[in-house]
Amino acid sequence: MFLRIALFVLPAVLAVFLAGVAQGNPPGITDLEQTDKTWDCEPYVPIAGNYQHCAPPGKPSVTELLAGTNVPSIELRVFDFTTGEFAGIESLMRADLYQGLACHQDGQDEWGLLDLPIDYRACHRFETGNPPL
Repeated sequence: MFLRIALFVLPAVLAVFLAGVAQGNPPGITDLEQTDKTWDCEPYVPIAGNYQHCAPPGKPSVTELLAGTNVPSIELRVFDFTTGEFAGIESLMRADLYQGLACHQDGQDEWGLLDLPIDYRACHRFETGNPPL
């Protein structure tokens, strides 16, 4: 009898626990706060409007980009600075490697040129609301 109850209750408890984990962030924790636990989100200032940019662990960050890193490309997660909600992905490619790749963002057909110590082209995988150049 105990074995039957255990075989029924244990999977039910496990299912409830896993469903809670699958819901995402704990209450009160934003997407940005959750990402910032393991990703490099410095500097903590709004960039390009109202966006916070985060680099994966062990990869060049915005801080390194501003300091003049010259890695071929960088992938960043981008968040609304005010709400902490995930906005999308920003891909950066060193300008000397850019060869006219299409990036249909903000009404543009090409990657935007960033004014940094080393020029990079940017493609947002989300709509920033900025007008076309």
